[in-house]
Amino acid sequence: MDVSRSDLVGRWYAGGLCGSSLVLEEGGSARWEHWVTGYRVSDARITGRQDGRGSWTLETVNGRRYFEVKRGNRFEPLAVLPGEGRLILLQIPGDDPDDSIGCRFERVDDHKPD
Repeated sequence: MDVSRSDLVGRWYAGGLCGSSLVLEEGGSARWEHWVTGYRVSDARITGRQDGRGSWTLETVNGRRYFEVKRGNRFEPLAVLPGEGRLILLQIPGDDPDDSIGCRFERVDDHKPD
């Protein structure tokens, strides 16, 4: 799927248990609220959250697109997936994807790509 930076600029929300918001600005800055930083499957609970500011990147390496949000000194990858007529950003919180949940962010503003 071919995605450009302008496709990602705007406000995003992951509902359900995640309850997180993410704002991606044109200049590459990002801010988030209630960002899930950890989850434990055995307890079925979120183990950490964070509000903050950082940056985001969308790069192509060897023909593959990579989208990351930088939180402090940590780059967190998110998958960009096709949805029903819209994009979905998928975050897998924590260090172990087998012991986590998927936070599915959908656009909540009326931003239209150029």
